[in-house]
Amino acid sequence: MNKTLTLTLLLLLAAVNTSAGCGHDTGRPDSTRIAECFDNPEFARMMDEDPAFASLNHCPYSKVAGPFEYTKAPKGYKPFYISHYGRHGSRSGSQFESYERLLATLSKAKDEGKLTSAGDRLLNQTAFVIERTEGMPGRLTVNGQKEHGEIAERMFRKFHGLFSGKKRVSVLSSEVPRCLVSMAAFTNRLCKLNRNLEIKIDCGSEIQKIIMNNSSASIRKEVSERVDSLDRIQAKDYSVLLAKLFRSEADAYSIVGDVEQFVNDIYSTAEIAGAFDPDTCMMAILPLELRYALARKNNVKIYLRQCNSLDYGDERMSLAAPLARNIVEHADSALAGNGIVADLRFGHDWPLLAISSLIGLEGVGERYSLEECSRHFITTLNAPFAGNLQIIFYRSSDKDSPVLVKCLLNEKERRLIGLESDHEPFYKWADLKERLLSYTPI
Repeated sequence: MNKTLTLTLLLLLAAVNTSAGCGHDTGRPDSTRIAECFDNPEFARMMDEDPAFASLNHCPYSKVAGPFEYTKAPKGYKPFYISHYGRHGSRSGSQFESYERLLATLSKAKDEGKLTSAGDRLLNQTAFVIERTEGMPGRLTVNGQKEHGEIAERMFRKFHGLFSGKKRVSVLSSEVPRCLVSMAAFTNRLCKLNRNLEIKIDCGSEIQKIIMNNSSASIRKEVSERVDSLDRIQAKDYSVLLAKLFRSEADAYSIVGDVEQFVNDIYSTAEIAGAFDPDTCMMAILPLELRYALARKNNVKIYLRQCNSLDYGDERMSLAAPLARNIVEHADSALAGNGIVADLRFGHDWPLLAISSLIGLEGVGERYSLEECSRHFITTLNAPFAGNLQIIFYRSSDKDSPVLVKCLLNEKERRLIGLESDHEPFYKWADLKERLLSYTPI
């Protein structure tokens, strides 16, 4: 291991263990203990209050939605166009091997009379996830359709003037089925609210190159190696969890075998359970320290791979440049009078994070190093299931006034880092356009 990597791991390990005396999770910790024991206390408090927040990009949209409060537009300005990118809604998971392995372990323990009531409940929840998956990983759930229908209705009612009468809407979608079904749920709701809407829908291989982008394989591999190296040297205490699930420590180890694998299987199954029913919270079985450690590892990976990090951001933003240019081209056409009131795009979480970072949205666009990012970034707030970016365009009755934009991430106003404004969170479209075009596609 080279000196730079060794130093990085030591710094990160120190960040995780901010207090040597954190000890076992013996119940809900008070705010002082959270502040002392976790490098991102805000995130720890969120997943303490609602364990589903540890699901990160697999968190149901309802957990982060609202309140829907908006700043009044400057005098004389009215919305006239929306540019949108929406991630597909809640879907079934893809870690089927983990779900079945967990079910087999817990079933064996039950047959041998070694499970506690909590263990029995976890067994039933695991069976529920497998049953609802129906052997089809990555399939949009009923809840995923509901999420998009509700987002569409809120957009329609908030910007009713845009969608009233005979208006035209343009839609692009990823070719992946869960995105197509999300798009259908969204547009069907719009049509139900106004049957006079003219909605043009398209997808295809060239559109896929715009709608779907990911970090390079080399970035993903390097990030995994760096973060996994940290995880391997971080001590974890599994005793509290095992005591919850099994009648004795001896029973636990006789059944489980590889405890680390067993815990990872619980996390993989728990993080997707809410996709079927947001009120099903398997994640609560994990003690907060363990819940946080598992979520933290993935949270860091997601930020480094998909956002504008100091380590990899320049390359990642260039990969998002085709989507940024598509936003500019379609907005300019709307400004020129093509009659489109909304450009809707339906895709995935990684492009949503990347374009939000490129735009410079507060909370996702900040540039952090590997050592810093876990203290600030929270995936759950930025890319839950059905996460969405809405850029609302405003035009003044004074024709000499500039076009303004306001950005909503998950239907909440976000400021733009580094852009000046006389009316935050409203910014000049010309300034945002310049930023969107600042990266050359690779």
